[in-house]
Amino acid sequence: MSSSTPNPDGLHPIVELNFKGVFLRNPFSYNHGINFTFNDHDFSRMTYGECVTFLERFMQESIKKLYYCEPGKPLISGITAIANDADYGGFIFQAYGTDGKICMYVDHDGQGIEDWFGSEIEEGDGDDSCIDGGEKLRTKLIT
Repeated sequence: MSSSTPNPDGLHPIVELNFKGVFLRNPFSYNHGINFTFNDHDFSRMTYGECVTFLERFMQESIKKLYYCEPGKPLISGITAIANDADYGGFIFQAYGTDGKICMYVDHDGQGIEDWFGSEIEEGDGDDSCIDGGEKLRTKLIT
């Protein structure tokens, strides 16, 4: 990704890393975690592997699965896996295309949420934070 073009105005996206938490199925959320905001780091200069290494060093824990939430979408419909360089490219595209922040989520157990797709999940009430998605929604997760 080192050939990626940085944000035209020279600013880096705000990336909120959520880690040491767990995904809850109903209501769909990421709970009991820690979050840290990177506001001056150029993630576009990394590959997927370099990003994972960077985050693991920062957290001092291993990453089993990594996700991001598309900006402007509730967590339940915006959650997207980052498993390779192509997925990471999608994250970079979304991160540099937003004026706000983009949230990343770490699954330390590797259980993941993929087996929940196609199951009915209800998202609870909350604000528009990255943690709970911000609106009540009953839907089927679609990949």
